[in-house]
Amino acid sequence: MKRPRKPRRKSARKPAARRLPVNGRAVAASAVGPSRARDSSGAEADPLADARIRPLLERYCGLAGVKQSALGPDHSKLSLPEAERPFFRDRERLNVVFSLDALERDPDAEIAVLGSPFLSQLIEAIRTRAARLSLGLIAPSSPPVPLSRRERGDDSEVPLPIPMRDGTVQRSTARVAVHPVGRLVARVVLRAGAGVEEAMVESDVYDLSAGARVGDDLAGAFRDLEAGRVKPADPSDAGKAARVPAREPGDLLRLLLSHLQEKSAERVAARRAAAEQALATELGRLDRYFESILKEQSDPEAIGTVTALAERRRTEEIRRSQVKAVVHPLQLIEATVVMQRAEWQLESAHGRRATVSAQRSLSGESAWGLACPHCGRSPTALVICRHDHCGCEACSSRCSVCAEDFCADHGIAHCRVDEQPACDEHVRACPSCRLQYCTAHEGVCAEDGHAACSACLAPCGSCGRVVCNRHAEQSGADAPKGSRRLCSVCVRYCEGGSNEPVGVDEVTQCASCGKSVCTAHQAACVVDGQVHCSQHLRRTDKSRRLVCRQHRAGCVEEAMALFASDEVEECPVCGKHACAQHRAACGHCGRLVCTADLEQKSRRCATCAQLAAIVDPPDEVITAARVVTGGGGSRPSRAWRMARDRSHLVVELDLGLRRKAVFTLRHGASVPDSVVRHSLLGSKQRK
Repeated sequence: MKRPRKPRRKSARKPAARRLPVNGRAVAASAVGPSRARDSSGAEADPLADARIRPLLERYCGLAGVKQSALGPDHSKLSLPEAERPFFRDRERLNVVFSLDALERDPDAEIAVLGSPFLSQLIEAIRTRAARLSLGLIAPSSPPVPLSRRERGDDSEVPLPIPMRDGTVQRSTARVAVHPVGRLVARVVLRAGAGVEEAMVESDVYDLSAGARVGDDLAGAFRDLEAGRVKPADPSDAGKAARVPAREPGDLLRLLLSHLQEKSAERVAARRAAAEQALATELGRLDRYFESILKEQSDPEAIGTVTALAERRRTEEIRRSQVKAVVHPLQLIEATVVMQRAEWQLESAHGRRATVSAQRSLSGESAWGLACPHCGRSPTALVICRHDHCGCEACSSRCSVCAEDFCADHGIAHCRVDEQPACDEHVRACPSCRLQYCTAHEGVCAEDGHAACSACLAPCGSCGRVVCNRHAEQSGADAPKGSRRLCSVCVRYCEGGSNEPVGVDEVTQCASCGKSVCTAHQAACVVDGQVHCSQHLRRTDKSRRLVCRQHRAGCVEEAMALFASDEVEECPVCGKHACAQHRAACGHCGRLVCTADLEQKSRRCATCAQLAAIVDPPDEVITAARVVTGGGGSRPSRAWRMARDRSHLVVELDLGLRRKAVFTLRHGASVPDSVVRHSLLGSKQRK
């Protein structure tokens, strides 16, 4: 039997409160009533607030350039620059609150509490910039020295500590400002051959706004702050001093990397020396290896292949042993320091204006420091660039065309023609040599009217037109008229050689295809005497004479042999061509026929062997017979025999007394082509 359950006692505790959301309008509706206004001094602490979030946000805004405006004790407005918007859903501005009371007053704001979306976005933005470490403000060791005229109690100006080239100081001002200072930590990887060396390199401490190295006393204060030996000063110690922004990241990185390069010079030199020693050993091994292979080769083609392979391996090894330095910036450690800052308004003789500044730290016993705004070095003289900014004499030049000064970013130090400097207004890029030149050495190419440097322009050796190197070619020294510069109109490519360029006045047109053949490589057909290119000329097999395609012939007895057209004749019997070696005279009609149509025993051709008697010869045969016999109007013969072949009618006349006359008559003609008389005394050919 089951025992009945005891009834569970009801708890006197209140039901647990439901967890409130951390953001949104529901927080204000469910957790904050209209009468729940708190006094910041007497109310209990907000359960969602975290005292670490607000300082984190303020430091982020200061480093990332985010403008923060206070709307209340726990209420701020953030104006985000373009680079920061992707971290906050591409918003240009947003409101942030730090308590539930502030969220009740602005339900559309973002609350900065643990677990909120805004805090996740803030941490992501900070992690992206983990390469920067901000140490805070370096405590000044002395109060600011009066620099303004009112504070000094005189009317004298702050003198410019260094001279200025071709210019004057128009005005000077002095004030106290907050400058960013810092140093760069980078990983340097040196590669040469099979060796790889890595090292961590640290730059000196630089003024990130002026681009100059700071003094030893300020650098020591920076290291003390970095090592934690001293604490950062309160930002209020800077007073009303204005903040001077740092240089552009690209410009700043260029200056710091150049300093790292100087510090790594010894390490690079040692790596280069080791690489050169290893390269010499490897090249010696390659030379011995390929030398042993070449001794085993006898074919010229194989020797050329091995030699080319050896050159390629040497080139690869030389390229592989070159020292390559790769710098990976790791972290920029920065702080701020109160500086005494003096500025001078400068004006050049050409009316260009620029501003230059010098600074002196209040942390330590630093002297006045003035650095070149362009290269960061200590200048010996100042120069105003034509683009209204200042530089030092070492990184500035004077244009050889307009005589204005310019910095290294706005011109070239060496013209391609005369090695003189030129500003960017008078610099051109030559389309022929791809080098830069000044407008004083500019010319026009006659090919299409484009501009080019004078070093690339020269007259054509044939027509005299001035053309650039891109539109000209140089003929070889073995050309008929020697080495000459030729424009595109006058250049021809000789078909008789290897397509080398020659002048239009040095060539003759091929009679077969019209291509150009220079006089040094000309060859004429022995039959027609005209010049032909190499593709249309061949040597005959036996006489070795050059003949063109039109005058090539073959022999019926030697089908694969090549003859000139004047070396063969058409056989009158079969109409085929035969060379002199395979032609012979018929003993009956006297014609030269091919040996295939000549019977060797009787020495008669195939036509004469087929002579047949006829009773009534054609009229043209009778007319020709009268010419042969010299007779009158009567028939000249008592018996006629006749045969026809490809080219002639062969007629045999019986003249009596065992005399005969054999004549040949071309088809359609009435005049005999050849006449042979036969008698007891022998044969005699009249024609």
